[in-house]
Amino acid sequence: MKKSKLGSRIVSWFRNVRLGYKLAIVYALSGFLPVVAVLSVTYVQMKQILLQNERDSMESYLYQALASMENKLAIYTNLNNYICYNQTISQVIGYQYDSVYEMYNQLVTILDPMLASLKYFHNDVGKVTIYVDKDMIKHGDTLAPISEIIDTNWYRSVADSGEMQWFVDKNEEIVFGVSPMSMLKRYGLDGILYISVEYDSMFETFKQTLQNNYGIVIFDEKGNAVYEKAFFDKKYREYELNAAQLLDQKKNQENEYTILSETSSVTGWTACLYKPNSLIVWSVTPITRIAIIAVFVMTLMSVIVMMILTSFVTKRIRRLRSGMKEVEQGNFEVNITSDSRDEIGDLVNGFDSMLLQLNTLIKEVYEGRIKEKEYEMRALQAQINPHFLYNTLSLINWKAIEADAKDISKITLALSTFYRTSLNKGKNVMSLSDELRNMRSYLDIQLMMHDYEFDVEFDVDESIGQYQSLNLMLQPLIENAIAHGIDVKTDGRGKLTITGKEDGDLIVLTVADNGVGMSDEQAARILTEESKGYGVRNVNERIKLYYGEQYSLQIESKIGQGTKASIRIPKRIS
Repeated sequence: MKKSKLGSRIVSWFRNVRLGYKLAIVYALSGFLPVVAVLSVTYVQMKQILLQNERDSMESYLYQALASMENKLAIYTNLNNYICYNQTISQVIGYQYDSVYEMYNQLVTILDPMLASLKYFHNDVGKVTIYVDKDMIKHGDTLAPISEIIDTNWYRSVADSGEMQWFVDKNEEIVFGVSPMSMLKRYGLDGILYISVEYDSMFETFKQTLQNNYGIVIFDEKGNAVYEKAFFDKKYREYELNAAQLLDQKKNQENEYTILSETSSVTGWTACLYKPNSLIVWSVTPITRIAIIAVFVMTLMSVIVMMILTSFVTKRIRRLRSGMKEVEQGNFEVNITSDSRDEIGDLVNGFDSMLLQLNTLIKEVYEGRIKEKEYEMRALQAQINPHFLYNTLSLINWKAIEADAKDISKITLALSTFYRTSLNKGKNVMSLSDELRNMRSYLDIQLMMHDYEFDVEFDVDESIGQYQSLNLMLQPLIENAIAHGIDVKTDGRGKLTITGKEDGDLIVLTVADNGVGMSDEQAARILTEESKGYGVRNVNERIKLYYGEQYSLQIESKIGQGTKASIRIPKRIS
């Protein structure tokens, strides 16, 4: 009985829940929860498979790279043995010569060519030197007294072991092998053979055969890092580890990285290969596709179930959506009504009422404002007869040239250019290059009128000239900066700075002066109906009308420091 009452309450509550909540509940129960459960299990299984596959691949790579390095070392070891056990070389070094010349002759004709042949056939071999405890003069890089190396940190280890050993000088980026020359014992001498190999050549095998986003660190027998290299894409550089960080990760129990180690039987060096687990999981495209397909299938099934269960309440919503699409395409004469009194009916009738009000606003306000601005611009342009003006200015220019009055000619040409671009054949839109040309002509006139008493600095990218601009946007700002900023400045020389830059999808134009400035209240009021001036406010309103309310003119000013006017408009090819 209690279960029956509880069920009735649940049904009653569900009937009174808003439609959006009903759809959300149905979707969660029929689709979302099963999808989450399936994907969670699938993700865990896929993660384990990916980690294991990547681990196997890394083990194979590390084994092959280490084996390849050991093969190189075997070649160098054979070269070492060839020299150490060469009877001729030992005789040349151990022989007691009667004169220095005789010894020099043997070294040049026999020893030098034999050691030089190693470098000739092996380009990565650098220095080959035999160090001998014999009273002698050093002979280039071929033969040297053992006193040169007796204080090194590796000499005693090699001399005591009697075997070839490999070392790395990480700072100098040199790999070198050293071994005692046993054959010289016959002549009562101790000798050490030193062979150096290019650093990058020795570890070249660790840069190949594996995909990006992994790192290698090689430690010697004492735990010192002799080689570190990371191969991460630029966006994954944060995953790079140095030697100390790698050792910390190996001790860490959180398993953020897959780390494999392999020790060389030849050198005793330990190569550690690491890769972030997060990149392993997300790096395999086929597995990701399987997950996406699983999500799509489960979501589709849930959507189908939801559509079947809710189709009887969504018919009016589809009608409303159809009407909204027509409105989006510009048809504001759509008429959608409903006699239902539920939430959907209120929504439909509210949308219809909104359309009626929107039509009224568009016809009575928006269109009226646009026409008003167009009439103002046309009236402004119509105040001057273009043909009569151009002919008159042309005549003045010729008269000025005949009278050798260059200043008059210059200001006449600037005035002609200014009015030609500003009138723009009655069009309200021009390219930014023409608008900038108009601005420069206006500035030339102002500079001559002010006897060049202020400076002008331009910082305009040429690339913005291709984009579209409203006519006469900059001239009112410059006029305002000169009249209310520079002309009333009492100390120092005035300066105007005009900049034009690209900022993503926007063009940013600024006009700044170092004039007297204004208070924050005055700067805010200059763009409102309270402003006495019309030019700057007109620019702001034209920008909003043409580009949209999100674009406008911004005024920044500080008293005694100057004013900056900034325009931000979208990029449109003219």
